[in-house]
Amino acid sequence: MNMAALGSHPLVRFPDFRLFFGARFISAIGDKFFTIALSWWAVNETGAQGALNLGLLMALTLLPSVLLGPLAGTLADRFDRKRCMILADACRFVLAMVMTLLLMHGTMTLYRMYVLVFVLACFMPLFESSAEGSLASLTDEEGLFAAVALDSSVVALSSALGAALGGIALAAVGTAGAFGCNGATFALSLLLIACVKTSLVPKPLDTLQPSNTGSTRESLKEILAWLKGNQDVLGMLILFGVLNFFAAPLMISIPLMVKYAFAGDVSWVAFLEAGLALGTVMMACTLSFVAQGRMLQRIITGVVGLGASVLAFALSPTPWLGLPLVFGAGAGLALASATALGFFQRTVPDALKGRFFSILTAVAYSVMPLALALNGLISQYYSVRLVLAVDGAMVCLLAGCFMLKPFRTSTRLH
Repeated sequence: MNMAALGSHPLVRFPDFRLFFGARFISAIGDKFFTIALSWWAVNETGAQGALNLGLLMALTLLPSVLLGPLAGTLADRFDRKRCMILADACRFVLAMVMTLLLMHGTMTLYRMYVLVFVLACFMPLFESSAEGSLASLTDEEGLFAAVALDSSVVALSSALGAALGGIALAAVGTAGAFGCNGATFALSLLLIACVKTSLVPKPLDTLQPSNTGSTRESLKEILAWLKGNQDVLGMLILFGVLNFFAAPLMISIPLMVKYAFAGDVSWVAFLEAGLALGTVMMACTLSFVAQGRMLQRIITGVVGLGASVLAFALSPTPWLGLPLVFGAGAGLALASATALGFFQRTVPDALKGRFFSILTAVAYSVMPLALALNGLISQYYSVRLVLAVDGAMVCLLAGCFMLKPFRTSTRLH
């Protein structure tokens, strides 16, 4: 890596982006703390129906992004996105502290946990929509793609680090302490966002009515009208929703492969999931140092790489051979998703970014529960190798859809 590439990196060039990235990373680690602590509490404190309650609680963490995403995106396009993120972090901090206090005093009930988890999750789409809409303002045209690649690595990196730290926190300070650590990450994220000096007020879009007037319904009509006139963006949005349906089950397929296909011990689940996360992080970080290149070619390469790696992993005879394959799946996923997100960031007008990314999140989250449940159900009747192989093959086949006319003729993808 030469010094010129390092000097032009967005983390070096843009101090406010460093603060923003730090806030995103810390907040994502807190989310992992929350998931681990919540899972442990549900399994240990809710009796014989612990598995059912865990599933319902996990569903409640995703539901607000589907139900409230468009509303959150509208707010992120109407108001100062910095203030929206601060508000979301402040509310999540207060709720996390309430949960901590209830657990410390032994007064937490299942009903209270359901309510608090749902309310806390309601602020996630506001933070995410505002954050996704802020990347272009925090960088410039040259550094935007690298910033998007870095931002896309946050979840994978924080999942690996947060899982380890979350386990340590549970052992050291218990469930209540782990929830308290989660609250502390929201507070630190809030402080970092508050230090950002760049204006994150959405820029008006000349071709549409100002987005800070009118109802939420009218605001959604604006983004839908814009998508209708930009078929390459609409097609990409739909295709990635479909791809997520077949790619998401890899999360539950790894433990199933370890138990039923490899007959390995639980340590292999950690190794394989770490390999998947490492592939994602390394590819995303690599993309942050390279030129943007041909977007369509990179997306197709990433999707084919993801599908082929998943298919090969399903057929691998040992976990040792599966380890580099899940690494390849993570790298392919990062290449396709980071490039697509870069395309969205450059193409979607600033005045519509909050609404667009809230719709993107809603589409991704809405298919995940169905995909996970359906794959889990089918795996009861067919071998996990067969189910996973079909998923990988479908991802490869869907790569061909990116050669359809809206993508081939789009000058913005070449």
